[in-house]
Amino acid sequence: MLRRTTTFVASLVCGSLVAMPCPAYAQDPMAAMRQELDALRAEVQQLRAAVEALQGLQGLQGTAPAQPASVEILQAQVAELAQTKVESTTKLPLKIFGTVHAGFFANSANPNWLDNPNLVGAPPATGGNGTMSASLRQTRVGFAADGPTLGSVRTNAIVAMDFFGGIPAFQTGQVMGLPRLLVAYARMEGTRTALEVGQDHMILAPRDPTSLAAYSFPLLFRSGNLYLRTPQVRIEQALTSHLRATAGIVAPIGGDFTDPNYVFVPPALGGERSRRPGVQARVAYTAGEAGAPRLVDIGVSGHTGWERRGNDLAQSWAGALDVAARRDVVGVAGEFFTGDNIDAFGGALGLDARSAGGWAEFQLFPTERLSLATGFGIDDLRDASRFSLPRRRNRSAYGNMIFSLTPEVQASFEYRWLETSAGSVSRPNHHFDWVLIHKF
Repeated sequence: MLRRTTTFVASLVCGSLVAMPCPAYAQDPMAAMRQELDALRAEVQQLRAAVEALQGLQGLQGTAPAQPASVEILQAQVAELAQTKVESTTKLPLKIFGTVHAGFFANSANPNWLDNPNLVGAPPATGGNGTMSASLRQTRVGFAADGPTLGSVRTNAIVAMDFFGGIPAFQTGQVMGLPRLLVAYARMEGTRTALEVGQDHMILAPRDPTSLAAYSFPLLFRSGNLYLRTPQVRIEQALTSHLRATAGIVAPIGGDFTDPNYVFVPPALGGERSRRPGVQARVAYTAGEAGAPRLVDIGVSGHTGWERRGNDLAQSWAGALDVAARRDVVGVAGEFFTGDNIDAFGGALGLDARSAGGWAEFQLFPTERLSLATGFGIDDLRDASRFSLPRRRNRSAYGNMIFSLTPEVQASFEYRWLETSAGSVSRPNHHFDWVLIHKF
């Protein structure tokens, strides 16, 4: 009945009342539905054809022509930035770097620093000579920032710290290493000249022996290897393609701070009271790069500074010669010095006296992953007969094997023999290290 009524109304609307063609939905509802289904079926077929066309294009990608080299380079740069860029307030690239350093060590005697000894003391009164433990306080973390380019001058800055700044006065303070500032400087580098302001390795005697175990303080400190990271202003100048000169002023640090307690501000000691900065310079001849199969690097450096002792000014001075050379799988390195009042740099066994010494190292590189090194060092006081000094000489010998599992993961086993002479008494110590590091 309903269908008949609908058809009748439609005939009235389409035939009798208006002169116009009648649409399908008004002629027959079933015909209208069939028409809509036909339209949907046509759209589905069009979509299916589009999908098949896309699949065909994907199948052809393996035989598509190679992209231009410039496009590949841009893609690589975009991928690198996506992985390494850290957001900074200046919107300039900032990188985080560091090293997780796990060291396991043992000593046969009573050294001053258990994990990185440089002096050997008398056996403990309670007996029980020798120690063994593990530490991660040589772990390091830092930030490197690229600054704006000023014409042809590039600017950058670095801040790095470790946890070698001591331990808190707590029952388990051994596992709570305090942070220590290593370096913090800004540089402006041109094509031939560079200016650096901040804390960095001093200009005098910059070379160190090979070691992963001695990471926070270099190997052979107080046994022939001078070392200090100090606030400074330096200028580096390339004189020729192989000859480079560096000169600067350094903070007046006398190395005479002996208070074992924590202090909040730097004390006014001999170096600070001199009111004069130290002056250092170095000239080096270099052919090749560190780690390259061919290398020759020879440097001559010097230092002069002052310390106030009462109403008098005492001068400190030092001169050093450092050498590094490599040919294929064989390398050598070393450093030799003489000076007076250079206890701040680890010279004279940390005492105010004249001394001379140095170190030498022999290296082997059997494979790209394995390196071997062995060497010795000595620091000998030259005017010990004029003073009643607690120490006269430090001698040390070492050997290590470093294996690179990957460029980021390295392991080493190291042995060190250290002997501290006090008058007619010599105190030896055998030190063993096993180290695993992961760089990031």
